[in-house]
Amino acid sequence: MTPSPRLAALALTVLAAVAPACATTGAAAPANASASDAADRRYQRAMDLFRDESWPEATEAFRAIQRANATSRLATLAELRLADVEFKQDRFTEALAAFRAWLRYHPGHAEAPYARFMIARCHVEQMPEDWFLTPPSWERDLSSAHDAETALARFVRDNGTSEHIAEARRHLRRVREVLARHEVYVANFYSSRDHYNAAASRLLGVLANFDDSGLESLALLRLGEVYLRMNRAPEARGAFTHLVDAYPRAGEVPAAQEHLRRLGPGPTVPVRPESAVGPAPDESGAPEDVEPSTPRPEGPPAQR
Repeated sequence: MTPSPRLAALALTVLAAVAPACATTGAAAPANASASDAADRRYQRAMDLFRDESWPEATEAFRAIQRANATSRLATLAELRLADVEFKQDRFTEALAAFRAWLRYHPGHAEAPYARFMIARCHVEQMPEDWFLTPPSWERDLSSAHDAETALARFVRDNGTSEHIAEARRHLRRVREVLARHEVYVANFYSSRDHYNAAASRLLGVLANFDDSGLESLALLRLGEVYLRMNRAPEARGAFTHLVDAYPRAGEVPAAQEHLRRLGPGPTVPVRPESAVGPAPDESGAPEDVEPSTPRPEGPPAQR
């Protein structure tokens, strides 16, 4: 049967309408691919500037990517790189704020673990360098060290397979050593002022909270010596014995062995870092603890 002239005309009309649309769709794919390639090239040029440490130029290049592609994958990465630029220029306060802001809006991004690691790095870099050489006195604000320890411990706990895990562990040990040295420093001061309960509490805190600081053997030696001053021979014997058994290569072992020789055999109370130190029978009039905020004897704590 031959189609009617009316149907033939209708078919021609439909074909005429569809043909331009098909042509437009076919042309859109190359256009989108071209735009994506151009954006990638802009990002790579920005990264080249970053690697060359051309910070002003890199900053402007990354910001241009954000302006041109506000909601794109590359804009998200450009924002993260801007935080890196701040860090590379030792502007750690600004970098910390930038990494936190980025993580707030992209907590599930593949680069989120990196941002968390860099937040911890910012806290580490905000610690005064001399803290790694000598223990900071108790008057100094340790908030940056505590912030670094918290951030690094969380990162190590939650990102065991990260490429940054080894570096994070190195930083964590270093920060914990600073905090532990500070606690030993304060314990020495308390002990020199006959506040033995306070000194013992600080040393037990080192063992409980900074068990990978590298100062465990020193804390145990000082703890045993504090117990000796408190006439608590069983506890002293326990501290020295723990030191010798757990850290046989430590430099404090000979001193601990000499203390044990002088103490001789007798009852031994194992060290329990989690336990509170009660008042000793021979110091009922001494304060059980003295916090740094309370009035202190004159003069700085003596190093020992």
